[in-house]
Amino acid sequence: MYLQSKSSFYCQEKLLEQLNPFYDSNVNEPYFSLEEPEQGLDHAQNQGLTQTQLNKFILKLLTTIDLPKLTKLYFQQLQNTLPMSELKIQFEDNRLKFGRPVKNAHLKTLNCIQNNSPLAVMDYSFTQPLSLRDWQILQQMHMNFCFPFRNALEHHKIKQFAMKDFLTSLGNRASYNDTIVRMANHSRRRQQPFGLLVLDMDNFKQVNDAHGHQEGDKVLVAFANTILQSLRESDFAFRFGGDEFCCLLPEANNQTNNLISERVHHAIGSNLILQQHKISCSIGSTTYRQNDSHIGLFSRADEALYAAKQAGKNCIRTA
Repeated sequence: MYLQSKSSFYCQEKLLEQLNPFYDSNVNEPYFSLEEPEQGLDHAQNQGLTQTQLNKFILKLLTTIDLPKLTKLYFQQLQNTLPMSELKIQFEDNRLKFGRPVKNAHLKTLNCIQNNSPLAVMDYSFTQPLSLRDWQILQQMHMNFCFPFRNALEHHKIKQFAMKDFLTSLGNRASYNDTIVRMANHSRRRQQPFGLLVLDMDNFKQVNDAHGHQEGDKVLVAFANTILQSLRESDFAFRFGGDEFCCLLPEANNQTNNLISERVHHAIGSNLILQQHKISCSIGSTTYRQNDSHIGLFSRADEALYAAKQAGKNCIRTA
């Protein structure tokens, strides 16, 4: 069953890779304008968007399958077309929000439906009451947004699935690579450092040898949970495989790194499963320096981890 799901996932990923160039091909197409004349229609018939305007709107939505980009694009188009102040999109356990609230806003709520069930609830806030024509335009735009939104949401789920470690639900190496690129770019712009911790479990091999991989998996999950308990809300945790973990700590210096590392050690000492198997943790710590390469940064933390192992394990070393 596991192999079958991985094969299905791989096929979906390859399909999305083929679709992405198509979605990205028209990024610079202009928004439509409601001032464009529509030949051959009299004013009484011209309710809502004209077919030309609607086609341009749909083509604009097809320029991306990335969920954050698509929803932002949709909000920008709404703002250009209607007296829009705020858009909230609630789906599953997620919420996207664009714009800002205003006093005495006029609210409209519409659902995106899939298989006769609400896929998302969208709250539209306006600075003034909608005219009949504006209400028709909103319904047209909403209806034509829902289909690309469903595709983007599916793409988002697949991408999130690909970025997670199956056992611990932490980020995997692909997620680490994606996150460190964003953090390095942010650090260069803001001139702010960030921290990297590389963690390796001490004595884990003997758990698998003595008790089997099922018990070893329980220990790995317990270890991952102790890391999550020790981090700030803004921090990121990853498992690379085996008993190798790492953490990225935004806006952190060596002092912050050491504080988080001490929290991890304390959490391990308080965990019954880990203590039952005499698990401890060696940690290599470093901070991002301007012009660091991603490989150079990780290598420095890895060297610090090696120094911690050489120093007798269950300790922190900084490079």
